Amino acid sequence: MSKREKNLSLQQVKKQNNQKYKELKRITFEQSKIDLDVTFRPSKVNALTADFMGIMQEALTHSKLFDAGAALSVGTALIIKHFTSIETDADDYDGLLDMLRQLKDGNYLDPIMDSFQFEEVEKIFETLKNAVSLVTDEVKKVHLDETAEKTIEDGDR
Repeated sequence: MSKREKNLSLQQVKKQNNQKYKELKRITFEQSKIDLDVTFRPSKVNALTADFMGIMQEALTHSKLFDAGAALSVGTALIIKHFTSIETDADDYDGLLDMLRQLKDGNYLDPIMDSFQFEEVEKIFETLKNAVSLVTDEVKKVHLDETAEKTIEDGDR
């Protein structure tokens, strides 16, 4: 006899998700503790990516430095913000970089980042790289289209 299959329910999905993503790792410091996610929820990865793209846009709009180093720093700060229990109100370029500096100066940054599974962090940076590449490709495409239109207009004169 074959086992009768049940129709998929949202309650079942929630239960599976809660089971899959419930594992936390605790790091204890002298006077404090922090919990971090062992496995990153895709929905949190999406939220982090959206935050990253918004911060990148903010930085570029306000002529702030956003090179590879700044991107790495912002990405790292967002990983800590989204995948740990840290209490912070940092939500913009300057706030996230300040949070990262404070954690580094307090000797918290390396122990926190070293406690994440490398594969999870690597997936985040790959996702961010892909998102930036997509935006860059679209900007290039728009620029090429505008250049082609201008060339056609100039040729009509």
